[in-house]
Amino acid sequence: MSNFDILHAELVQLRTRQAIAVMVPAVAVAGAVVYATSSSLTFVTSFFTGLVALVISPVFFHHAWRAIFDSYRKWSERSTHIVEEITVLRRRIDAIFEKYRERQKGGRFKTAYELVGRSLRDLEESLSVGMYRERREVFVTAFMRAGMAVRVTASIGSSYRCAAADNPNKRRDQFEQLRCDEIRQYHNHLVHNGKTHPSIPDISTSQSIRSLLGPHGKKLRSLIICWNGIREWKIFEHDDQGQHWLIFEFDAAV
Repeated sequence: MSNFDILHAELVQLRTRQAIAVMVPAVAVAGAVVYATSSSLTFVTSFFTGLVALVISPVFFHHAWRAIFDSYRKWSERSTHIVEEITVLRRRIDAIFEKYRERQKGGRFKTAYELVGRSLRDLEESLSVGMYRERREVFVTAFMRAGMAVRVTASIGSSYRCAAADNPNKRRDQFEQLRCDEIRQYHNHLVHNGKTHPSIPDISTSQSIRSLLGPHGKKLRSLIICWNGIREWKIFEHDDQGQHWLIFEFDAAV
């Protein structure tokens, strides 16, 4: 988990506690207001009065509990601090995205993000930015030699599916001609909670391409990119049986 994931989980827990602490008495107050006014007002007016009380009283209880209860005050202060920390992380991610020009309509993905010649981590950063912006699945095959991308193909698909841009039947010869030591096959899932897994088509595609590579099949890496709530990217690898595991996650706090 990245620092954001940890902070976000803590923030959800703190806000849940705060919500319970103010909403339980607020509901009780609203109910009491409806009961007390039901005999002197019409049902609609009484209900509306109770609704107003339900909206206003949480604000009162929030400030009252901060003044009275040390534990509630600490929850509130910690929540505010976490929000400030997350804001800093968001700005760091914004700065990374701003380094890359967006692909223009009709432009080639691999050209727009200058994928050829990048080191592994630079390649994955540019892929993560570009794929996120596309809002569709993108299929990228990177032929690697000594940690550098010497050949890259890319295609843009739909929201739920994409396919290779080149002819997979030629990859075995290309791998040998380029003297590669690895082929990394990337695509993205439109997931923003930091969790994903390979689909049946993902597994089938990986199996097919691995078989076409012949003796080089063991050099194929099948990878999925997804993001969390502030666009930090995570990269999962999967095998031909559907087992998957996290191999890298970008942490804006590091």
